[in-house]
Formats: sequence, C-alpha cells, structure tokens
Amino acid sequence: MVSRPSQPNQWAWFSPWMIIGSVGILAAILFFLAAKNINREREFMLRALLSEANLLANSLEASSRTGMMGMGWGQNQLQLLLEETAQQPEILSAAIVTATGRIVAHNEAYKIGQRMLVNIPQGDQISYRFLDTPEKSFEVVRSYKPWFKKRGRGSHGMNCPFPQEEGACGNDDFYVVLGLDPSPFEAVQRQDLQQTVLLFGLMFLVGAAGIISLVWAQHYRDARKCLRDVEAFTSTLVNQMPVGLMATDKRGQIQRTNAAALQILKSPLINANIYAFPCFRSIAKQLENEEKVVEQDVLYSTDGTNRVPLLVNAAVIRDGEERISGYVFLFTDMTNIKQLEEQLHRSERLAALGRLAAGVAHEIRNPLSSIKGFATILGGRLKDDDRARKIAEVMSQEVERLNRVVSELLDFARPTELQKRVCLCSELIQHTSRLVEMDASHQGVEVQSLINPEDLQVEVDPDRFSQVLLNLYLNALQSMENGGTLQIRVYREADQAVFKISDSGMGISSEDLPHIFDPYYTTKPRGVGLGLANVHKLMEAHGGDIEVESVPGKGTSFTLRLPAIRKEFIPKGNQSFQENRRK
Repeated sequence: MVSRPSQPNQWAWFSPWMIIGSVGILAAILFFLAAKNINREREFMLRALLSEANLLANSLEASSRTGMMGMGWGQNQLQLLLEETAQQPEILSAAIVTATGRIVAHNEAYKIGQRMLVNIPQGDQISYRFLDTPEKSFEVVRSYKPWFKKRGRGSHGMNCPFPQEEGACGNDDFYVVLGLDPSPFEAVQRQDLQQTVLLFGLMFLVGAAGIISLVWAQHYRDARKCLRDVEAFTSTLVNQMPVGLMATDKRGQIQRTNAAALQILKSPLINANIYAFPCFRSIAKQLENEEKVVEQDVLYSTDGTNRVPLLVNAAVIRDGEERISGYVFLFTDMTNIKQLEEQLHRSERLAALGRLAAGVAHEIRNPLSSIKGFATILGGRLKDDDRARKIAEVMSQEVERLNRVVSELLDFARPTELQKRVCLCSELIQHTSRLVEMDASHQGVEVQSLINPEDLQVEVDPDRFSQVLLNLYLNALQSMENGGTLQIRVYREADQAVFKISDSGMGISSEDLPHIFDPYYTTKPRGVGLGLANVHKLMEAHGGDIEVESVPGKGTSFTLRLPAIRKEFIPKGNQSFQENRRK
C-alpha cells in the first residue's frame, strides 16, 4: 500500500526556538516588573515604620516636656512613661541612652545602667536597622530633646532628671531608642508578594499560552491541509471493507479509519494515537523494529470491563521512495469464535477437574471421617491427659480444615448454573447482613447499609449472589478483629447497580492485591485461597465485574457492578427474592 509523502513543515525548525525566545523575553519583562513592585512595597513598609517611630518619639518628647514643665517629673516618671509606651502591641521596647550607649531609662528597669550597642546618628538624623535577636524588631535611634525648647525670643529650661554623665545634659546628649514590631507590615508585605507572584504568574501563563497557541494554530492549519490530502485515499474501498482498518503515520497518529473499525472499537479514532490503545502498542513497536507483516491475537477493552478478542494483521506503509510513511492495521472481531473455543475448553477443563475433585473428595472424605471419629473417641477417653487431649483436638481441627478444602474445591470445580430472577437489592442486603449480625456484634463491628434508590433491582441468582456478599462480609470481619465499621452501599450508576462493601480493617498490601482472585492464593494462616476466586467466578457468571481498592492500615473496598433493571421492564413471572425464598 502506497501513500503520498507528507510535505516538510517550514515551521518545524522555527517553532521551538520562537516559543523559547518569546517566552524567555516575556518572563524577563514580568520578572523586572515584579521585582520593581516588590521593592516599592518594601520602601513603603520602611517609610511607614519610620513615620510611626518619629510620631512615637515626638510624643515621648512632648509628654516628657509637659510633665517636667507642669508637674516636675523626674526619672521615675519618665521610666513609667517608657513602660506604659512599651505596652502598646506594635512597640517591643523603648529606651533613652546617652551618646556612649549607656541606658538611663528603659521599659525594662533592670537594664538601666547597662550599655546598648546602637548606631548613634549625627545631629537630627535618624538611624535604623532590622534586628533578629533576641527577637525580630525594627530599631530606630534619634535624638531626644525634651530639656530645652526655644520658644520665640527666649527659651524655657528644665533640670535633667537623669544622672549626669561627664557633666553633659543638653539636647544633644540623649537619644531615644525604639524597637518596633515589623511583623504586621511584613505580613502585609508577604501578602502583597504572594499577590504579585500570583498576578505576574498568571500574566506569564496567559502570555506563554498565547504565544504557544499562535504556533499551534499554524501547526493546526498545516495538519488540516495534510488531512484533506489523505481524504482522497481510496475512500470507497476503505469504507466498504468488512474488517476494521486503521492507517497511521510513522509516529503512530491515526489518520484514517472505516466504519467497521468504529463499530468494533466503539471509540473515536481520528486524531488519536495508536499507542493510546494498549492492545495495539506492542504490534506497533514490533513494526518499528522489524518492519514486516505482523499477525497477532489481542484483547481490546471497550469500556474498561468488556474485552473483545481481535485478530490483527499489521504492515508498514511505504512511499514511492521506500521510506516508511506510516502503518496499517486490519483487525477482525473474534468474539463469537473465542466464545465457542472458551466454552469448549472450559467445559473440558471443568469436567476433568470435576471428575478429579469427585474422586479426591470420595477418597479423602472417607478416611477423614474415620480419623475424626477416632480423634473424638481418643479425646473422650483421655480427658485426664491434657497433652493427649490437645493432640486429639488438633487432629479434629485439621480434619475439619481438610474437609473444608475439599468442599471448596468441589464448589470451584463445579460448572456454575444460575437460576436468575429479578431481586430487590434492599432485600438481598437485608437478608445477607442479618446472617453476619451476630458475628459482627461479637467482634464489636458496626454494620452500616445505605441503599439508594430503595427499589433498585438486579437480575441474579439470589443464592449464588448472596454467597458472593457473605464471602466479602466474612473477609471484612476477619480483617477487623478489634472492631471497626462494615459499610454496605448500593446505588445506581448509569445503567448499572453498584454494590460497595467497605471495611476499616488492616487492608491488603500492594504486593498481594493483584493476586487476591487467584485460586489457592491466600495470606491467612488457615486460609485455602478459593473464597475470592469463587466470588470472581460467580460475578463473571452473572455478567458483572468486581474491583478492589485497599490502603494498608485503613481498610479495603470491594465494588461489584451488575446491570440494573428498570422496574417497568420486569418480565412477567419474575418475583422478588423474599417471595421466592418463602416458596
């Protein structure tokens, strides 16, 4: 099969570099603007802190001056003023120091007389800095001049209330040191920073998406042109073929299908990639490596549950220059043939297993009955010998276990014959949950059930489906030896009835989870490994599906899905589960 060679894309070499360059320039511009905005916010915070510090220092000077002029304040009153000032939530500390750093007044009185390392400003200037120890603060130092204040032509003097140092007590000898709490401003700054980052991040994403969209739009126009060229590819022949066909390019992108392919796969295929279908993935890789005709049987999942067997023939498509331009896949639905083969093989296998199981059961159960009888007699005669009596009890228990294994083997080997009838889900749940109420109560397990809607109905074999539910209930109870919750939910999901059985037990490890439905696979010390295998078998016999989710240490959930039946479409002659059981 020959296809037209695709035209080289003139944008192919340019698009990646154009995207990278444009996005890089956009990122640089937005980064510059964001940094500028952040610096502006920081300057605003600094000005606000300095303004607050200046206002507070002026208030201290005015209060001190007024107190000393009108009420003759001394050092004690100024100390009290500083202590009251420091009580404000935005002020961490307040102190008055000399030019040498000696503390003459402090909101914490025990620090008076100590030395403080501060940056003494020159003249009327202000020095400030951020400190991290002993606690984060914004320290502001400025001159403190309450003693002499010139007014008009004269001046009004006051005595210095602090112990004089080296004979100095003028306006230039003392400084007020204020420690402000910057956390409110920093919180606002962080919020502004987050908003800035978010805003410019969104602007970057929008801009980058716009640039990329422009490039993708060009690619889309090129793809449309290629698609119109491919439409001329033997459309009549392809659409009339009785088998499914998919033609892809060499990258695996599906370019052409026919009606039979859509009917078999039940999925939109145009513009999809062949590697998105697991059943075709290995064939496509084999074509890439070997470049020869491939014939293979595969299983295709239409909706995640139903698997369709396909016979696939695949080959390489080459252009006029013998270069690979794509691949073609022809496939046929083998469901009917596979069903016949599977029924034949399963019947043969189960018949052989049934004959073997019947023979084994017959040969084993007779001696087991004798052994159990002798063990019981032995235990009765040796009541005074504890060791012998315990040995007899162990023999009886092991005989019971072997007998249970034989019974489960017979159940698993026996072909499943269902007697389906329409049943109310609520009646199934009520009947089965009532059977485990006693065991759940003894273990301290709370059983919760929720059915919505109450009249939800399914067509099942009530006895066999009850066996499925009971098996899951008992497994849940065994995983909750110290109590817990067993939750049973039934609800409608589209055209399906969903039974969800959840427990709060120990859960199942990720290593064991893939194997729990395998026959004879068990993690229980005295388990056989046929319980969940039988559950899986019965769900398949009912045309349903079972899924499991588990988190070790938190619990396990089993989800059963069955076709739901609308009440108005119940066939005549069907009766409810309880009515049939009463008969």
